[in-house]
Amino acid sequence: MTQDPARSRARAEYQDRADALLGMLRSDFGVPRPERTVIAVAGESGSGKSVTAIDLAAVLNDAGISTVIVHQDNYFVRPPRTNHEHRLRDISSVGVHEVQTALIQSHITAFRNGASNIAAPIVNYPENRFDTQALDFSEARVLMVEGTYALLLDDIDLGIFLQATYHDTAERRRKRARDIDDPFVEQVLEIEHRLIAPQGDRADILIDRDFGMGRRS
Repeated sequence: MTQDPARSRARAEYQDRADALLGMLRSDFGVPRPERTVIAVAGESGSGKSVTAIDLAAVLNDAGISTVIVHQDNYFVRPPRTNHEHRLRDISSVGVHEVQTALIQSHITAFRNGASNIAAPIVNYPENRFDTQALDFSEARVLMVEGTYALLLDDIDLGIFLQATYHDTAERRRKRARDIDDPFVEQVLEIEHRLIAPQGDRADILIDRDFGMGRRS
């Protein structure tokens, strides 16, 4: 099968960014550290936080720094379709209270305390429900927590914030078939923007809309 050159170039760019981010974690923040380390990756919808976390975890693992990712999307109070329907009835429900942050926090604590594994939720999108998955912490040196509100959690060692707003990522979300022309969705994204953007002040590393990165001054 012939590989798509554009996709190959994009994959190489992602790899280069992840390698550069790992270099910064090593040189500026002393990763890997002797103790278990928690890294939070936050940003708005479409900002690239998920791919950043996944690619960074991959290069960390390749470097022998065993890393496990916790995705905030698995910790919502309601499954996706139910949550959307609830928002339609009451848009004021949009916010951090939609997420089981206390449960994420308890899993961070378990990681800190040397737990070898935990039972964690995982979204079953076709069935619109949450199932249970086992997260293996036995060899992990790094726990990466990824999500829109990840930098609002306590007991985070290092924070990475993607600064692209939902306005910046409109084309990116369009390519992902996100329904960005729906006025209701735009309302949700604006509410989330007001809640998410201030988290940049909590971050150690900022990644701009063009994926340039640097330490927060």
